Amino acid sequence: MQDELLLWCSERGAGSLDAFRDTYAWLEKGEQKGSAPDWRIALYNLQVLGHAEVDWEAQTWSVTPPVLTTMPNSGGHALLVGQRPLWLLQRLERLHEDPGSDIATLAQSVVPLPPFRQAGGPSVLMVTLVDPEDCRALCKALGIAFEDRAADQLARRLPRFQEMLAERGVQRGPGGIQPQKMSEGGRDIWTDVEGHGEPPLHGAYRYQRYNTHRYIYWIGTKGFIADKRTVVYAELARAERWVLRYSPLRQELYAPKRMQLPHLHARAAVLRSGLLPQLAALNPQADPNGQVGPEHKSYVKYVNIDEPFARQVAESLYQKLQLVP
Repeated sequence: MQDELLLWCSERGAGSLDAFRDTYAWLEKGEQKGSAPDWRIALYNLQVLGHAEVDWEAQTWSVTPPVLTTMPNSGGHALLVGQRPLWLLQRLERLHEDPGSDIATLAQSVVPLPPFRQAGGPSVLMVTLVDPEDCRALCKALGIAFEDRAADQLARRLPRFQEMLAERGVQRGPGGIQPQKMSEGGRDIWTDVEGHGEPPLHGAYRYQRYNTHRYIYWIGTKGFIADKRTVVYAELARAERWVLRYSPLRQELYAPKRMQLPHLHARAAVLRSGLLPQLAALNPQADPNGQVGPEHKSYVKYVNIDEPFARQVAESLYQKLQLVP
């Protein structure tokens, strides 16, 4: 289903969230009941994987251009990211038979691999390569882009909170109804606020807005509208709560399941492997802070992450990376 969904997005190019939701519901009819994630999670996963861009405020989405990008420490593999129109899939499957002689020649050193299926998102499509320049030449012949280590390039350009919080402008006055504030810890991330939750305030707040939530980070009388994960990590930094973990032995970066990385940071980590974050459990006794609260029991992990990369991600979020076995 997820491959068919990405194919539809690729051929459509862009559209409204309503159209995406309706298409997802139609495709979901052929799936086993309860096996597919909510349509919003499916769209977010496409965003994190680099296949789509989403404007949740404007209620629109668009597919990203196709790119082949090399992955560090992968033994000579490149990942196909972005748009997957049918013509491109068919040409990649038949490189040796391609009518272009230059492409048929390059097919001897750039070999497509069978799709690797993953839960929650479309299959991972990769090629093996001997020389990145051959991959670059193939991309030029196919009319698509080539990027060497796009994950590392993105990690060096990750925005700081000052940019992410200012992106959507400033909210003045009440942010919505049923205000909730991010808690200092415990089982629930969000706790009810007495009154109307009007400024001056400080910290991360969530408001009910139509059939969704609006997240605002307040500093006095100025409220910065942002996505949930940006607001959460802004509050974690202010409270000096260090939640990111890293295992040098396993080369895995861990974030609490309830406090996953903002989407650009998550995309950078995902592009190191092409895999969505996977559920993981850390031994609380291995936690350097000795914390055993709810956020320290259930994590997601990003794989093929070396320590310099993990530290770049953590520092961009003002997190102190905690090492674990």
